[in-house]
Amino acid sequence: MRSNFRPNIRLTTNILLVIGTFAIAFKITPIAEVYQGKNLCIKYLKHQIDRDKLIKRLKLVKQANPSSICDSVLKS
Repeated sequence: MRSNFRPNIRLTTNILLVIGTFAIAFKITPIAEVYQGKNLCIKYLKHQIDRDKLIKRLKLVKQANPSSICDSVLKS
């Protein structure tokens, strides 16, 4: 009779790889959001996007001054 040890090890390894991949993806998500905000501010300061689009994408209040917000976003 054949042993099931090696197939079980492969299955366990594959499951752990999938779990590890998702764990890494969830760790990277907040970092990506910060850099997306920085890229939007850089585009705004280079006049590649307008004020309304910046406010909409960063989910800001319309009365907020995007230039001062971009200064704080870029410093962090």
